[in-house]
Amino acid sequence: MISDHEDIGIGSFACAFGDAECKPENIPDFEALWETVSFGTDFAEMGCTTYRKMSGPVEDYVVDAVRRTLQDAGATAADVDHLVFATSDPTLALLPSDFAGRVLLALGLDDCVPHVVSFQRCCSSLTALRHGQRLFSDPEVTHVVVVAVDFVPHDRDRVRSYAMFGDAAVSCLLTRHDPGLMRLVSSAVKMDPDGLRGRDSFISRKNVADRTLSAVLRAGGRQQGQIAKVFAANLHKPLTLFNATSVGLLPDTLHFADTLAAYGHCGNADWMINLVDYHERFGIRSGETYLAQSLAPGFYACGLLEGSAP
Repeated sequence: MISDHEDIGIGSFACAFGDAECKPENIPDFEALWETVSFGTDFAEMGCTTYRKMSGPVEDYVVDAVRRTLQDAGATAADVDHLVFATSDPTLALLPSDFAGRVLLALGLDDCVPHVVSFQRCCSSLTALRHGQRLFSDPEVTHVVVVAVDFVPHDRDRVRSYAMFGDAAVSCLLTRHDPGLMRLVSSAVKMDPDGLRGRDSFISRKNVADRTLSAVLRAGGRQQGQIAKVFAANLHKPLTLFNATSVGLLPDTLHFADTLAAYGHCGNADWMINLVDYHERFGIRSGETYLAQSLAPGFYACGLLEGSAP
């Protein structure tokens, strides 16, 4: 559990989606695949109509997102002290060994230290945000980029339990002495051992979600009723709403349905995509409390964010 330094702002989010727009039903044997992994659930109820697929090297999309983040912030490559990559476990295994080097060289980040956060599945990016915030314990650090990336090379592998995976890279900038769009109030990630064993249940999932949410609210000095909007994971819509309700989150506070329809589940990048979409449509408001959350078999992560934007 951590609470952030109040003088560190988070902002300049940029999304780079796969450039090919595809329909799930065009995947060979899609209906049989969905039936196998999602236990008779009606796919139409999920709410996903299209997904995005990367047609080029993954580092190109990461470079594009980070470059636009820096441009939006008016920052240069020389300003960036650390670049924190976040990705889910299957994606990490697909990245080339020189992936970080390619990204750094393409962006001209000649004095930047790369990091990677993974092994927490789709919760990895919230831990990466915490790690990026902690890097400011070094007084010489002024700028940290966090980038979440997930992609699936083979279309049949996109069809997973209660999820239809799309490809995306999303970046943001953490800056000292700049209010940015918002700040991290508190965050936590906790583990469900039953989930790691493939034996998770409603009870085990609710237990880990309750413990994590209670921890961030307590550390942040907030009440659940103060949460203006929840940036959720883009999983099967009925399941996402049910899980939220089970821990006391109001369904009308969740923001995910429209991005789920367009992009599917983009792994650990979902909460960032939904935050960007919400800000573009409605605007993050100064002083309001927001919740970013993600879940995966074995894990639940969430973070309280406070708006800084006027």
